[in-house]
Parts: sequence; structure tokens; C-alpha cells
Amino acid sequence: TPDGQEKGTLTGHSDYVRCVAWNHDGSLLASASDDRTVKLWDPKTRELKCSLRGHSDSVRCVAWSPDGEFVASASNDKTVKIW
Repeated sequence: TPDGQEKGTLTGHSDYVRCVAWNHDGSLLASASDDRTVKLWDPKTRELKCSLRGHSDSVRCVAWSPDGEFVASASNDKTVKIW
């Protein structure tokens, strides 16, 4: 933020968080973790919207599609999943 102040903390992963990505309009934040999940958050309310489970190893990266409809996740399990 311009004033350099923290605006909030999102807690819910049980292991290291490796990557975060905002959707196209800033209404959702995706996080990827060594706990093998992708979590979707409402950054304004800091509410966890859902946990995406399906990887069998650490999730290293997440990215939103340009229209914000899908999230892709890349994992050490050698897969990319589209959610």
C-alpha cells in the first residue's frame, strides 16, 4: 500500500506458501502451498472461499486465466491442473 502498512493476514495453509496471484479484477486471491492445496480468498473480508485439493505434492505456482474464470496450478507432482 502507499502508506506501507499491512492490510491483513490470511491464515489457513498448513505448510509454506509458495505463490499468490490476484484475479483480473482483484476480487479474489489464489495461494499455492506445500500443503498440496490451492486456496481462494476474498482479500477484502480475508475469508477463505474454498480449498482446491487434487495435487499429490507441493503446489509451486498459480495463475489466473485472463478472464478470471479459471485458475491453473503447477505442482511438484509434475502436473498442471486447471480449476
